[in-house]
Formats: sequence, structure tokens, C-alpha cells
Amino acid sequence: MPQIFPMNWLMITLLISMILIIIMIKTFFIKNEKTNKMMMKNILKSTLSFKW
Repeated sequence: MPQIFPMNWLMITLLISMILIIIMIKTFFIKNEKTNKMMMKNILKSTLSFKW
């Protein structure tokens, strides 16, 4: 298998998963704004703490 993204495949998959999680949260918790804000804050915290 040829590696299209030999260095960045992990970051690309993480970005795709983050986008999917955000879409899921927006669809499931669109009526519950407090839960949505809490989930988004937790995701932002985990994303910011993941930088390497």
C-alpha cells in the first residue's frame, strides 16, 4: 500500500474524527444548548491540550 500521507495521516484522521464528533453533537444536542456548550468546551480543551 502506498502511503499518500506518510507523516500527516494521523493528524488527518484526527481532524476527520473531530469534525464527525462536532457534527454528531450539533445534530443530537441542537435543542439542548447548555449540553452543547459543555461538550464543545470539553472538545476544545482536549484538542488544545493535544498539540505536539
